Amino acid sequence: MEVTSKNITFGSVCSGIEAASVAWTPLGFKGAWFSEIEPFPCRVLTTHWPLTPNYGDMNTLAARLNNEEIQTPDILIGGTPCQAFSLSGKRKGLADPRGQLTLSFVCIADALDSARKRAGEKESVIVWENVTGVLNSADNAFGCFLGAMAGENRPLHTYPAVLSGLRC
Repeated sequence: MEVTSKNITFGSVCSGIEAASVAWTPLGFKGAWFSEIEPFPCRVLTTHWPLTPNYGDMNTLAARLNNEEIQTPDILIGGTPCQAFSLSGKRKGLADPRGQLTLSFVCIADALDSARKRAGEKESVIVWENVTGVLNSADNAFGCFLGAMAGENRPLHTYPAVLSGLRC
C-alpha cells in the first residue's frame, strides 16, 4: 500500500484536548485511538472525535497492543505529564509517578513496534514532547528515555527541537 497522508494513522497518549488531531486531521491523518483519563479532556475528546476510542489509562496500552486488542497506528504521539520535570514543579523526575509515565510511553512504543512487526508493517514514528526541564533532571530522565527507546539492537534516529511558545 502506498503511504499518503490520507491513510496515516496515529495513536495519542496523555491526549488532553488533542492538539495532534486538530493539527493532523486537516492533513488527512486519522486518529486510531486516544488515551486520556482526566474528565474534562475526556469530554472534549468524546464531543469532537466521537468515533475515535479513548482507551483511558495509558499503562494498559502495551498489553493491549501485545494482545492485538487495539489498532497499531503509524505514529505514536504523547506529551507525558511535565510536573515531574518542570521548574515550577518539584522536579522529582522519574521518582514522581507522573515522571514514570515517560517510561510507560517507551513500553507502549516497544509494544507498538513489536505488534507492527508481527503484522509485517514498518516501525512506527514516535513523537514525544515535554518541558525543557526533562533535559537536565537530576536523574537523567531524558537519557533514560533515549536509552530505553533505542534499546540494544537498533539505531535511534532523533530529531530534537526546543520550541518556545508565543510571548505576549
